[in-house]
Amino acid sequence: MKGISWLLRIVAVCIAVVHTTAAVLNQSMNEDGINYLDMGDAWMRGDWIEAINGVWSPLYSVVLGVVVNLFQPATSWEFPVVQVTNLFLFLVALACFEFFWSGLTRRYQSSLVPTEVGFHPLAWVVLGYSLFIWTSLNLIEIWAVTPDMCVAALVYLSAGLLLRQGKGPGGIGESILFGLILGLAYLAKAALFVLGLTLLVLWAIAGEGGNRQRLRRAAISLAGFVIVAAPFLTALSLKTGTVTFSQVGTFTYLKHVNGMNYPYPRITPGMMTGNPEHPPRQVLKNPPVFEFATPVGGTYPLAFDPGYWTAGIEPVVVMAQQGRALIANGVFYFDLFVRQQGLFLGALFLLLGSSFRRLQEMRFRSSESVLVLWGLAALAMYSLVYVIPRYVAPFVLLLLAVLTSFVRLPESDGARRVVAAGGAIMIIGIWLNIAALNLEGLAALTGMMPDTPTASGQFSDGHHADHPAIAEELGKAGVDKGARVAFVGYSFPAYWARLARVQIVAEIDPEEVDRFWLLDSSTRSEVIDKMSGTPAEAVIAEPFGLETTPEGWLPLGSTGYLLRYLK
Repeated sequence: MKGISWLLRIVAVCIAVVHTTAAVLNQSMNEDGINYLDMGDAWMRGDWIEAINGVWSPLYSVVLGVVVNLFQPATSWEFPVVQVTNLFLFLVALACFEFFWSGLTRRYQSSLVPTEVGFHPLAWVVLGYSLFIWTSLNLIEIWAVTPDMCVAALVYLSAGLLLRQGKGPGGIGESILFGLILGLAYLAKAALFVLGLTLLVLWAIAGEGGNRQRLRRAAISLAGFVIVAAPFLTALSLKTGTVTFSQVGTFTYLKHVNGMNYPYPRITPGMMTGNPEHPPRQVLKNPPVFEFATPVGGTYPLAFDPGYWTAGIEPVVVMAQQGRALIANGVFYFDLFVRQQGLFLGALFLLLGSSFRRLQEMRFRSSESVLVLWGLAALAMYSLVYVIPRYVAPFVLLLLAVLTSFVRLPESDGARRVVAAGGAIMIIGIWLNIAALNLEGLAALTGMMPDTPTASGQFSDGHHADHPAIAEELGKAGVDKGARVAFVGYSFPAYWARLARVQIVAEIDPEEVDRFWLLDSSTRSEVIDKMSGTPAEAVIAEPFGLETTPEGWLPLGSTGYLLRYLK
């Protein structure tokens, strides 16, 4: 099977390289990625106060900071370098998956008795790599500049270590390593603080071995977890003034369940309580103009530290809102497991149904059962607030992979045919989804179908921004690195600001941008005067379809963007 494994490994890498190449050529970036890059810079220059963030976790930002600091890419190469870094992280995730899969394979094959039929080794290997390719490239998406590939790698490594310890008594070193990896997973994504502790509890309750042995291993692993997690947790708590492991849960609940508007939250009684302790400073009411130059850093301070700007606002659990969130997330899971993987799950459940009698005889106190419960816990936790594919991808793989390892039919020629047919259907189901995504991407790249909003930089108004060109034109126009600017546009995807190393410190409320250009010249001048009173040195505007360049504005080359000096 080594030859097949190598072939599938090469297929996985080749597809990832194609995706990365498309991302490099398209200068792909996303909103979260800018904040991780800014944090990475802060880590590299030793600015710990700015680097410690309650919403964006530190591990991925450190990786990006090291890479950017090491290679010092030119303006047009920074985003491609990030994409190549994501490809490297994909390779790390692949290695961690193989560690997990080899452990699951050994346990599956050793648990089959001569009177049972399981998957043929060829089908088993193809199933594993197919699940990895689908979850890593369809669900996580390698071009997205997020920590989710890091999370996947650490989840697979944790699962592999758990399976390895389930084979025997497990030494202190293995138990500590297990806890250290779970701690690193927390540093990659705050949700893994809760899910890491959940796994330790499940392991202590439902893992293999005697009660004392399970508790001892879990306690040792907890110590390893604390060693890694405690320094960041302490630093974050000191910075925010309250004991916390993250602010992302509160922010996400406010935004996606309570319906909080951001970056300019409007308090709706009954849906949230309190008032922001330090909201952006409004310098003009009509149209709304805001300034937020201090004390938060980053390219776009409102995106860089949402926890600071929303401090003082508390979520409220309202059954109607919570019910809508559960329904929306339930629809997502239905789409994921039924529409996308209905063939896979249909065949798997039929095989598991045929295996039920044997499963009743098996001990369910096992590492595999712990991983199934862990995967279900992750899906349940996200369903309460907000679910998107990349959040749950590694747990979907764990859940489907371990459930697949429960298939074992009584020995017979008919059973062999049933398992072979079921395995073939499962593989076809996965690859239909992989093929669909890649065909859609190919059609978009070749112009055979309209582009859709992606991480590539498409603005909400349909304009495609050439971010390196905008950044270079700003430099030519005399806007130096470190300058503070105001923006007339939607600032979250203003990736050119990161490349130009300027900071957006003032803006018109994005919902009022269109109205700004329809104002008469005197009112528009009043808006510019108010912006002049902020620390911004210049104001930049995204394209609005103007036939002529307004008086006082300079075109930034052929990008369609406009520049106006304030000071």
